[in-house]
Amino acid sequence: MPEHCFVIPAYKDSPYLESCIQSLLNQTVKSEIVLTTSTPSTFIEGLAKKYQLPYFVNDAPSSIATDWNFAISKASTNLVTIAHQDDIYEPIYTETIIKEISKRKNESVLIVFTNYVDLINDKVRGFSLNAWVKAILLLPFAFSKSLKHKFFKQSILWFGDPICCPAVTINLAALNHNFSFSTAYSCALDWLAWLKLAQQDGSFIYINQKLLKHRVHLGSETTNQISNGKRRQEEMQIFEMMWGKTIAKLISKVYAIGYKDNVI
Repeated sequence: MPEHCFVIPAYKDSPYLESCIQSLLNQTVKSEIVLTTSTPSTFIEGLAKKYQLPYFVNDAPSSIATDWNFAISKASTNLVTIAHQDDIYEPIYTETIIKEISKRKNESVLIVFTNYVDLINDKVRGFSLNAWVKAILLLPFAFSKSLKHKFFKQSILWFGDPICCPAVTINLAALNHNFSFSTAYSCALDWLAWLKLAQQDGSFIYINQKLLKHRVHLGSETTNQISNGKRRQEEMQIFEMMWGKTIAKLISKVYAIGYKDNVI
């Protein structure tokens, strides 16, 4: 029985969904793969049948949080990764994650996440300001792959979110299967989730290998949230929670410079 599950919260008819599914099926260590959606279609259902994947329809009002929470609820394993439908996983993603956790049997691992690259028009992007900033934020991991102390876990999140959500594997067992994303946010919900986890006992593990190709394109929700200003608004709220309004405004302006990397 697989130790790990990829859940794919499919939304509408993404032309990249099948490539994502194929990258999950091609893992060197097999995972359970579950397809969920709140926007059912013959296209999504057809791919579930083609690849013989468990398929579940969420009838609740759709939002990113409800879609992700519903998807997680359908996993039967302790280790769960929310695979974004546009992204591609390297074949050793699952193997690498499981090996890293198995090394730490005496450690309560909350999340494990890997490095990633941006994929634009099916080409890997080289240097980007966004990637450079995130690398700086993740510097505490230069001294150890695992951060256990609450101060250091929170410190990587003080000036922005350097953790790429689809590159994260959540250990539900360490969280007593009590984990969910806040429905109050539609863009920065993952950042808020990691901040809450950072305040709990347990470790964050970072694997500095680029095991995910994160697709940036005009139809992506990230691009849409940046364009309509929602992302800036929600990130400002989180900065204010940590720093207060005055300092938050300054940090937010600097952090927002990297937005252009996610706009085509």
